[in-house]
Amino acid sequence: MSDDNNRNERVTKWVNKSNRSVYYLLGILIIAAIIMTFLDPNFLTQRNIFNVLNQQSTLGIVTMGVAMAMIAGCIDLTVGNVLASAAGVAAIATARWGLSDGLVILLACLVGLAAGIFNGIIVTKTRIDSFIATLGLMTVYQGLALIVSDGNNIYLQGKFGWFGTGKVAGIVPYPVVYFVIITVIVYFVMRFAKYGRKLYAIGGNPEAAFLSGINIDLNKIFAYSVSGLLSGFTSLIVISRIGQSQPAMGVSYPLESIAAAVIGGVALGGGKGTIPGVFLGVILLGLIRNSLNIMRVPSFYQYVMLGSIIIIAVTLSNIGAIRKSGSSS
Repeated sequence: MSDDNNRNERVTKWVNKSNRSVYYLLGILIIAAIIMTFLDPNFLTQRNIFNVLNQQSTLGIVTMGVAMAMIAGCIDLTVGNVLASAAGVAAIATARWGLSDGLVILLACLVGLAAGIFNGIIVTKTRIDSFIATLGLMTVYQGLALIVSDGNNIYLQGKFGWFGTGKVAGIVPYPVVYFVIITVIVYFVMRFAKYGRKLYAIGGNPEAAFLSGINIDLNKIFAYSVSGLLSGFTSLIVISRIGQSQPAMGVSYPLESIAAAVIGGVALGGGKGTIPGVFLGVILLGLIRNSLNIMRVPSFYQYVMLGSIIIIAVTLSNIGAIRKSGSSS
């Protein structure tokens, strides 16, 4: 009993330390918003705020699953191609099979869930490093997305448009609502549920977690399952918005989701990070992209700037670990 209490206290300390990144990010967001308001008075309008949230909602939903895996000490590079595979299946079910919207939603989520479970089994049972394993699986799902769609775009023929383009009370886009609800659910799981604390323990010290009786493999498989499920769900928003599935869609999600999680305070090595931080990391990326658009920075320069920001964020996230290892040696 005392061992459980000690473990919970250690995990709580990790979570509390991670809260610092939330305050830093919040301060950065406020400062950036003030600067952009001076540059463009329309920046903080309701329309632009919901525009940023709507644009980032798909990345945000995917990032929640990726962050859970990262906190457990794993990397998931398959999210983009899992999304494309699920999108292809959903588009076929809508346009060719004529399934109801409810069944299409269920089918896409099941495709993502199955892919996530498979990812978790491969990573945990083969003992291959998660980066290498999901890098290979990413190619597998890319091939599956091409096979499902026969290498072509699949058009929805005007169906299923409401899911990703509708608005609550004509103001709040549905994807923003999905993003907020999923963020709240994941927050409560990671902050208050035993499962969330187990993921922090696994990512922070897997040996100690194993010795304390935590089923490491099962919990990692569950984390990958959530990541796959959220990728499948996100595919529905994407195809609803653009009215079609594309076998190459989602290629930017693996890098951007990891970047958003790291900016939000999630450690690449696991065991550290908070969901509010991840949420703010997603918003910060969107704020930067929106600011560059408002300043009319050409898109190819934006890639350079966003890539630089990602490198800086990862470097800053590693400073603490470098200092810790240096002091211990």
